[in-house]
Amino acid sequence: MFKQTHQHTGALRPAKAAVRFRRFCRAGWAAYSSMHREVTIGRLAARVADSSLTKTATATTLALLVAQSPALAQSDREQEARTLPEVEVTLTSQLSSLSNAEPAVVLTAEDLRQTDIRSIADLVALLPGVDLRTRGADDVQADLSMRGGTFDQMLVLLNGVNLTDPQTGHHTLDIPIDITMVERVELLTPAQLMARGIVAFCGAVNIVVSDHYRDRLLATVSGGSHGTAHASLLGSRTAGPWALTAAASYHRSDGYRPNTDFRHGSLFLQAARHSERNDLHLQLGGQMKGFGSAGFYSTAYPDQYEATRTLTASVTDKIRFSSFSLQFSAYGRLHRDRFELFRDGYVDDVPTWYTGHNHHLSSLAGASLRLLRPLAVGEMVAGADLRREGIWSNVLGSADSTLPSPFTMSASRTSAALFGGYGLRRGAFSAEAVALGHLNTQFGPDYGLAASAAYKIPAFAVQLSLARTFRLPTFTDLYYQSATQQANPDLGPESSTTAELTVTSTKWEITELSTFHFQLSYYYRSGTDIIGWARPTEADLWLSMNHSSVDVIGLDASANFQFPVLNLQLAYSFCHVEADSRGLLSSSAIDHLGHRAQLLASAQVTPRLLLKAGATLRHREGQYVDDGETHPYGTVLLVDAGADYRLLPTLTLFAEGRNLLDRPWRDLGGVPQPGITLLAGLRLEL
Repeated sequence: MFKQTHQHTGALRPAKAAVRFRRFCRAGWAAYSSMHREVTIGRLAARVADSSLTKTATATTLALLVAQSPALAQSDREQEARTLPEVEVTLTSQLSSLSNAEPAVVLTAEDLRQTDIRSIADLVALLPGVDLRTRGADDVQADLSMRGGTFDQMLVLLNGVNLTDPQTGHHTLDIPIDITMVERVELLTPAQLMARGIVAFCGAVNIVVSDHYRDRLLATVSGGSHGTAHASLLGSRTAGPWALTAAASYHRSDGYRPNTDFRHGSLFLQAARHSERNDLHLQLGGQMKGFGSAGFYSTAYPDQYEATRTLTASVTDKIRFSSFSLQFSAYGRLHRDRFELFRDGYVDDVPTWYTGHNHHLSSLAGASLRLLRPLAVGEMVAGADLRREGIWSNVLGSADSTLPSPFTMSASRTSAALFGGYGLRRGAFSAEAVALGHLNTQFGPDYGLAASAAYKIPAFAVQLSLARTFRLPTFTDLYYQSATQQANPDLGPESSTTAELTVTSTKWEITELSTFHFQLSYYYRSGTDIIGWARPTEADLWLSMNHSSVDVIGLDASANFQFPVLNLQLAYSFCHVEADSRGLLSSSAIDHLGHRAQLLASAQVTPRLLLKAGATLRHREGQYVDDGETHPYGTVLLVDAGADYRLLPTLTLFAEGRNLLDRPWRDLGGVPQPGITLLAGLRLEL
């Protein structure tokens, strides 16, 4: 938890940037609400992600900087007094006040400062139990999974809002924020999410952007191997009761092998208003990406290309009354995807059977209401959630002649959920139970259940949880067709039951200035009606079906040692998966991370010099095919290192190296990862 005070100007009126931001929010939300009945939505998504994204990013950020210009002229002593205080990790999730269970893992801004991370993908890869399979460097595209699950079974939340893409899990990490904005990241299990009204098959990553920055300017520029360049700018301003933040970033590379070049930019705007009665948050973000996709989906076609555009918006408000509190949120997401099997201008001889690119525009809109009420004994929660998902495409869905070009197909569905629970705390013992009823217009009724109990003593906390969850098929699961694949629009949901035992220590003092703490989690998940592609041995066509059951057992362990000038973080994850495909051949090979051991070290050698190093040993189960030959993924040791040197109180020079042992490795067959990669840059903070 950040211990931080705010100095409000009281008589000052909100800056012009705040007015522009509110107008931008209202315009974006009005356009979003008409997404299922007006063709302007395609043009909106394109416009936001093109030149207007750049113009808005520049104008908004500069407005904040001009508004805070008097603050930038303060003395070094005043600047030092405004730095963020030391970060403490709390044992209670910020996501659910009912739950006594802390997130499986919490990484704070201070933890992140001790590591060499430069992207959101790098960030989530630090979490024990998370498997990040990258197809390209620096947030180009990555499949995120957790504890032996698939990339479609994992949720990503932004400030507690579920913005997971309904088309495919390949787009889960297309979120319009830069790493410089992250306050903390939480790994949450299914039982920890149920009291929020969120059903997660395997779990979720919640990325939290701070809404209580001081007046500040943070600018970063860097460059390195393969023609890589990155620039980001963040400005924040307190104006009366409002805390305003704008951030923009741009990233490009020539690629570490042919057809792996990329360009992507993002803009994120946030306004927060805190008072004694309520906490209001407004967020709007846009992102655009374009990247060469050499072998990303098939080694037979090395000249693939993909371009995506993302627009997200949300408003949340927590209102406190004398005897209860209400939490309301409304949110939306648009994602435009163009996939080129043969990249335009890159291939001279395109086969005659190739008739054109794949186009998709997926949409998501939702609202939720949650009531929390303390009782004479314990606390109760009740709430409702409404969520609509849709897609326009020329590949996925049912034929629809009313759509604008290039879309020819569409699909949509609506979900409604009611949930309620009760939590009890008696001294060192606490327990809770939550039930959720779910109704979907396409799949009918389903349900979720979660229960947990914890016992805390001065040195330890022991927690046991149990959850029954489910997952609806993505639009790709339901409708994708190819020469060798045939989807099934009659697929049903898949379900799982997860049990977990967690032991967490408090901070133990090794010496007067040294501490140690650890966390150990043991879990078991049994999944039924698992969705995948399968076929009988004698058949040629792969069919999507609810064809298998999967049992997963695993262990996540982490420990942290803090010494006066040295910080050590150790983590180990073990995962074993057993699948029964009912006599069918399955295209979903069991190629999860069986073992991952990680050591991160940072040393504050001098007041100006911070050294960082990391080593990760990864063993991936399964095999891949390359040039007609089968190879095991096997084991690889990856070593990274970096340094931060403070040239001035406000200016830091940094350098880092990735895969310093130059190990060949891959997360996915057909996509070799970069060898030695070097990067250096400057970071200015005022």
